[in-house]
Amino acid sequence: MAAVTAVAVALVTAVPAQVVRLAGGSAGGSVSGVVFDSLAQAPLGGAMVQLVDADNADASVRTMTSDSAGRFLFTAVPRGRYLLGFLHPMLDSLGLEPNPREVSSDGIAALRADISIPSPTKLRTALCGADAVSRGDALIIGYARMAPRGAAVDSAAVRAQWIELTLERGSIHRSVAHRSAMAQETGWYAVCGAPSAGTILLWASHGADSTEALELEVPASGFLRRDLYFGTAVVAGQDSAAAPVDSSSRSRGLRRSGDGRLSGIVVSALGGEPLVGARVGIVNGPQTRSDATGRWVLTGAPTGTRMLEVRAVARFPVLMPVDVVDGAAPVRVAMVTLKAVLDTVRVTAMRGGNLRQQEFAQRRRSSGTGRVIGSEDVQRRNPLVTSDLFRTIPGVWLERDTSGEEFIGMRDVIAGECRASVFVNGMLMRGLSALDIDGYVRPADLIGIEVYPAMTVPPQFREQNGCGSVVIWSR
Repeated sequence: MAAVTAVAVALVTAVPAQVVRLAGGSAGGSVSGVVFDSLAQAPLGGAMVQLVDADNADASVRTMTSDSAGRFLFTAVPRGRYLLGFLHPMLDSLGLEPNPREVSSDGIAALRADISIPSPTKLRTALCGADAVSRGDALIIGYARMAPRGAAVDSAAVRAQWIELTLERGSIHRSVAHRSAMAQETGWYAVCGAPSAGTILLWASHGADSTEALELEVPASGFLRRDLYFGTAVVAGQDSAAAPVDSSSRSRGLRRSGDGRLSGIVVSALGGEPLVGARVGIVNGPQTRSDATGRWVLTGAPTGTRMLEVRAVARFPVLMPVDVVDGAAPVRVAMVTLKAVLDTVRVTAMRGGNLRQQEFAQRRRSSGTGRVIGSEDVQRRNPLVTSDLFRTIPGVWLERDTSGEEFIGMRDVIAGECRASVFVNGMLMRGLSALDIDGYVRPADLIGIEVYPAMTVPPQFREQNGCGSVVIWSR
C-alpha cells in the first residue's frame, strides 16, 4: 500500500453554485449556503466560515460562524472572485486540510454555495484510490496520541487485523490478514484495505509501547474513525504497554492500575431510566457500581484507550472502547434487557428451525471437528442449571473473574487458556456469564451444545478473539 500523506480534499458538495437575481438590484451581492457534514449526514453548526478575495491577498478575511442548522450568509459582497472555505475541529480530527472552493460574485445577485466535509466515498477515493472503493475496502483513520493530555505520537505503527475465510477445493481455510500504516508527525494515520462491515482488531505500537487492542465493527459505509491513546499501565508488576491486550489476557485476570479517572451513567435503552447497581469497570482494571441515579466514577484507572465492561442483572453485557484521558467526557451506556436480545435470537432460530436442526444433526455425525452434546446427554447428566454441563466437558470449565462472576473458559492448543465465544441459537452473544446463561436457558429447553477448539470452529461460529466457541441451541 502506498504511503498516505497529508490530506487535502475539496470541501464542496456536488451541487454547483446557484445565482439568484434580486428584484430591483442591490447595494451588493451576497454569498450564502450550508456547511454540511457528509459523514454524519447532518448540518455542521459552529463552523468558522471564511470568504477571501482571490485576487487580493492583502484583503481582509471576512469570517462568520455557521448556525445550528449549518447556515451562513455574507452580505454586501462586491463584484469579484472569492475563496470560500471553513474551519472546524472535525476537520482537524479527520486530518483534513482546508481546501476552499472558488466562487464569483457579480456584486448584485445572491449566490448560493454549499460547502461540506467530504463523504466516506470521497475520502476513501482520495486516500486509498478508486480501485479500493470498487473492491469495497474500508478506510480507518485517526490519531495516535499519548494519554493523558493527547500529545501526538510520531511514527507510531498502526495495525488492523482480521480473520479471512477462503473456500478452496471444497474446504474452508482460515487465515489472519492485516494492514498497517505509519502515523505522521501529527500522529494522524490512515489504514486502507480493511474489510467493510466486518470485525477487526486495531492497535498502535511505538518502540516497546502499544495501545490496547480494540475489537471494532467497521460500518457498511467502509469508513471508521478511531483515535488510539498510549498509556502507562501496570500488569503483574510490569508495564503492560509492551504488547496489545487480547481476549485471552482478559481471562487470565491480569490487573492494571493507574491514575486515570472516568465517569458516566448507565441507563435502560428503553425509556432511559437509570440503572442502579450496574457493575462498571475497565477490563482487568478498577471496578465500581452505579449509584441510585445510574451514575458512576472510576478512579485509579489505567490511562489510554481501554475496554469498558458494564454488567447489570437481566441486561445484555456491554463491552466498549473508551479513552481514559484528561477531560474525558462522561460515558453514557444504554443497556437492553437480556430477554429482549435472546428472544430475538429465539425467533430467528424458529424461522429456520428445521434447517438448523438438520445442520446440528449433520455436525453431530461428523467426527473430529468438535464435541457435541445432545438433549439425551443433557437428560442423562441431569444438571441443576445449564452451566453445570460445562463442569463436565473435557477442556472446558467455568472460570471466575476478579468480580466473582463465572464465564466459560477453554484450553486450546493455539490460544492457550482463554474465554470461549458463546453463541445462542446461532447468534454471537458477547460477554454472557454463566449466570446469564442459567437465567434464560433451562436444561429442559436444551436441544444441544457444540464445543469447538479454535482450529475446528465452523465459519459461522468463528469470532475474532482466536479462542474456541461454545454453541448453545434451545427450544
